[in-house]
Amino acid sequence: MAWAFDLNQRGFTPILKVTVDGKEVAGGFYGRLIDLKIRDEAGQKSDSLTITLDDADNAIELPREKALIEVWGGFKETGLTLMGSYELQTISIQGGADEPEIIVLQASAADLKRKLKGKGREAFEGKTVGDIVDAIAQRNGMQARVSEQLRNIKVPYRARVDASEIDFLTTLADQYGAVVKPMGDKLVMAPRGEAKAASGKNLPPIQIEKSDCNRWRIEPKGRPQYGKVRGAYIDQDTGKRQITSANTGMEGPEFTIRDPFPSKEQAEKGALAEARRLTRNTGDGHFELALGRPDAQAEADVTAGSSFRTGVAGNWRAEAVEHTFDDNGFRTKIEIKAKEDGSSEKNKQPQKAKKKGASQQQDSGSSGASSPYGPF
Repeated sequence: MAWAFDLNQRGFTPILKVTVDGKEVAGGFYGRLIDLKIRDEAGQKSDSLTITLDDADNAIELPREKALIEVWGGFKETGLTLMGSYELQTISIQGGADEPEIIVLQASAADLKRKLKGKGREAFEGKTVGDIVDAIAQRNGMQARVSEQLRNIKVPYRARVDASEIDFLTTLADQYGAVVKPMGDKLVMAPRGEAKAASGKNLPPIQIEKSDCNRWRIEPKGRPQYGKVRGAYIDQDTGKRQITSANTGMEGPEFTIRDPFPSKEQAEKGALAEARRLTRNTGDGHFELALGRPDAQAEADVTAGSSFRTGVAGNWRAEAVEHTFDDNGFRTKIEIKAKEDGSSEKNKQPQKAKKKGASQQQDSGSSGASSPYGPF
């Protein structure tokens, strides 16, 4: 049974459920909970879980090393959503003469990255991006999920020299404006900002209005803007240096990539990847929501509605999502960056989305109440 918070949060009752190695924690766990934070990050960074507990009488039973912790969250009126599975990494026991005694549990999402950290040497010749990811995933007991945009890109030659598999794949992904990330038993590689879950399905977009927020901070133009990116390569037939370019969708001077690429195709992909990176750096900030949204995830599209002023209203990308459960209930903070394709149109007022019912929940027990999460 989920534990219900003894408070009313905008007409909704937050609920939380935690299991350790498949068994739900005892009721006393929730009474000792100071806070529980889940952080979901874009790219190859590991998602994390931090649980802080009151250990005043030293009665807490410590979980085993590498214990599997699963967290469900939501509201009593709309049901629970599985928010993640995590492997316990560290236990910290803290206290002092003038300080309370606490226990802090740190866990990371199914810490499969350590499978990919062994250093070694190997070479791939005449392969595609999909072939390389498939091979590394298979020998680590994982399933590869490679975007169709990337899978068939030819890689004439690529060597891994005293680098871990995850670092090798990260460098490969960066070249094509992509990210690689272990997600459960999947090894996912997709274009940055493509907003795909491990299943390959689109992540639910996040709609936000002023009324949804406790506070927000946005910097619309945080970095210099560039209008075009130039990438060089050596033509194998003529031996001459050639130039290819990619537009950022913004106005500004040209940005030139210093090192040449081995082929025209790789120069085009590299210029496009750099154009998208530069576009992401033209704006950032965060929204702190008054009500938690358990289905909000990093990499998802974020639309700030027409209730916001020009410079905030428009389309963004979720760079990170942090969920917090504590004495104040359940809240979500969404850190955003400008979209990668230069199409954010942050100065335009978007149309308000039509509200829908609650998104589908796991272990719902829903009473049919309308969703506090907003339209999706």
